[in-house]
Amino acid sequence: MSNNADVCLALFFDAPLLSFGGECKFDHRDTLGFPSRGAVTGLVAAALGIDRGDRFGLERLSRLRMSSIAFLNHPGMLLEDYHTIGGGYPSGSRQIPTDAAGKSRGTVLTERCYMANGKFAALLSGDAAFLEEIGTALRDPVWGGWIGRKHCIPATPVFQGIYPSEEEALAKLKSLAGNSALRIWQECSPEDPRAVLYSDIPLDFARREFRWRAVTEC
Repeated sequence: MSNNADVCLALFFDAPLLSFGGECKFDHRDTLGFPSRGAVTGLVAAALGIDRGDRFGLERLSRLRMSSIAFLNHPGMLLEDYHTIGGGYPSGSRQIPTDAAGKSRGTVLTERCYMANGKFAALLSGDAAFLEEIGTALRDPVWGGWIGRKHCIPATPVFQGIYPSEEEALAKLKSLAGNSALRIWQECSPEDPRAVLYSDIPLDFARREFRWRAVTEC
């Protein structure tokens, strides 16, 4: 972990199902094994009332630094769901999905991946006033929050406080996971030889536009 003195906001993710983005090619929707920037941004943006297409609001969130945490005693289990949209509805129903031209696509079949029954966490660091604003919103959100997808509802309060150091924030999060050992992924320069790139910084959720982020495991 870094040695800077930034204020840190602690987020704890505990749910029967969690989804952390990852590669989404065609009809296969993957998940990472640790919290993605997209999942965390979506949760925080909903609490703040930032619209899916609000590029300025999402860009403001992208300025915060983020560390992702997985607890080794609660790694979760990868689960794949065979998912359908539109099956069984009568012809002309508004619930049957359409393509970009508005034509009916019929039933859409996808495979969606989740981490089941795991415990994860994230730290956000940056401007203290903005983190306080986020903390207030998470306690009294504008819109309901979930962890990656709408049916991934938290079983434990997500917001776990704001701390003057990463060490204090980590101590709190570890206590929630039974003092489990952990793995930490931090954002880094793309030139770092250990860096792995993920396209998970949201620019516009409505248009599904993301930019690349470099991450390394500490």
